[in-house]
Amino acid sequence: MKILNKYISLTFLKILLSTIALTTLLLVCVDLFSNFDSYIQNNISWLNITILSISLIPQSIILVLAPATLFSVTFLLSQLYASNEIIAFLSSGISLKKIYSKILFVMLILTIFSSVFNENFVLQSRIDREQLKNKLFNINYNFDNTNIGLIDSLNNTIIYANTYIEKDKTLYKVVVLKKDSSNNIIERLDSKTAVWNSINNDWILYDTIVNGISEDNIEVKTYEKYEDNSINLEPNLFRNLSSDIQTMMLSSALKYLKIQKKVNLKLWYENMSDFLDRLLKPFSAFLMTIIALSIDYRNKKNVFLFSIFNSVIIAVIYYVVNMVTLIMSKQAIINPYIGILLPYLVVLFVPFVLNRIKTIPFSRK
Repeated sequence: MKILNKYISLTFLKILLSTIALTTLLLVCVDLFSNFDSYIQNNISWLNITILSISLIPQSIILVLAPATLFSVTFLLSQLYASNEIIAFLSSGISLKKIYSKILFVMLILTIFSSVFNENFVLQSRIDREQLKNKLFNINYNFDNTNIGLIDSLNNTIIYANTYIEKDKTLYKVVVLKKDSSNNIIERLDSKTAVWNSINNDWILYDTIVNGISEDNIEVKTYEKYEDNSINLEPNLFRNLSSDIQTMMLSSALKYLKIQKKVNLKLWYENMSDFLDRLLKPFSAFLMTIIALSIDYRNKKNVFLFSIFNSVIIAVIYYVVNMVTLIMSKQAIINPYIGILLPYLVVLFVPFVLNRIKTIPFSRK
């Protein structure tokens, strides 16, 4: 029993890892050849070309994980049926339910790992790759910003800054308004500069005038250095083009979306759609596993062709529906949650259609 369970897991992993490796290599090669002319024209060294190509691998793995999973599960089960190995499993007391649950368990572990991998490694590799490309191609991508106003709904605070400098993570001419639960202003802080404190994750204000406002009077105090833990919006939120939710850290993205929903609803639809798409992308592999397990593999003759046929059909349907619903959710036609989940629901019905298709190459006479 243990030997057969191990055989299923190892065989599935071998097929999956081989498929991921092959498709990832294809994506890296396509990127290399499509940009090769630009590399030559800008005199990019072979070392930097290699670094750029290698740095694309983590992103490519996440991108190909879902279709590679769909192909691997389909191919494995088709092979078991076509070679009559499934009879040996059933005769040994291993039911289809146990085989499917083993595959689901392996994919659940891989999905959780890929989600953590995506948020903690892929995101940083994407940022590093873009920074290296900008440096090599002499692209001056400036994150400095001016006239920034942000509402921190978590701490009931409004922050305005005349200028933000990314290099020093410094704000200039800062005004902070604090409100109570009734939205009455209870304190105003005017500061010449504010510097991000990476240790406590808050802003340190210098040359600050604090106006405490009450019903009776206004109390004025001055500080050379003033620190308040509630003034803790991340520097990423003050950046120019900080709405690029795809390259924001998870904590910053969540806080930014909460603030944005109250300030600019239209922009919230766009960013929330991109954020949910980024967050759920690794879990599409688990969905593809469920879909592949729902297909009827009996009487399928050409294993490889059947696997490719099913994988292409399901993948095309998923990505087309995902593209359409993503555009609709960004345009505020539908809710972002519906726009992201709808493709998953649509492709869940695909196996029922495929199970009823009788094509000559796949059917035994």
